[in-house]
Amino acid sequence: MKQLSDWENNKGINFLKKAGIKEDYKVLDFGCNNGNYSIPASKIIGENGRVYAIDNNSYALEILKEKAKLLPYKNIKTVNNNGNLNINLKSNYIDFVLLYDILHYLKLENRKTLYQEIYRVLKPNSILSVYPKHIIGNMPLMEFTDISLRELINEIENNGFEFIIKICSVLSHDEHLEEGCIINLRKRE
Repeated sequence: MKQLSDWENNKGINFLKKAGIKEDYKVLDFGCNNGNYSIPASKIIGENGRVYAIDNNSYALEILKEKAKLLPYKNIKTVNNNGNLNINLKSNYIDFVLLYDILHYLKLENRKTLYQEIYRVLKPNSILSVYPKHIIGNMPLMEFTDISLRELINEIENNGFEFIIKICSVLSHDEHLEEGCIINLRKRE
């Protein structure tokens, strides 16, 4: 690997700034895969920020580590969670959580466990950002074959969050770019 993609160098940075990531943030990218969002987040947060990139795919995490060597800052910490939904971070520590194209893999009980962990690690009034890929109307798949966007928002709101905005843009999905929308929710106290 010799260079980062245009998404990682430009488009992803612009998108994540629009989503709300800022300099010096502590960002959790849960289900990060090979870092299509971790890499641009790293560039935004700078040397005083931190990206916690969590996934259960060792191969994808190795790709992310190789990409991270091309960055000016050493601010990405990769974690192989082996499918565990417990997040080994202190409470009220994270500024922004990315759950992008991951929730459709999890049964409802597991999603609730993950929401509780995210609620615990997020600072008050901080943001949970979700890319709700594979819901009804967007290639329904796996655990989301019968879930609408409104139902997913209600599910997350019932776990301590408040919907604040839907943002549509070009997004990275499975190694290509496509039009899509994310939803941002704020941790309620």
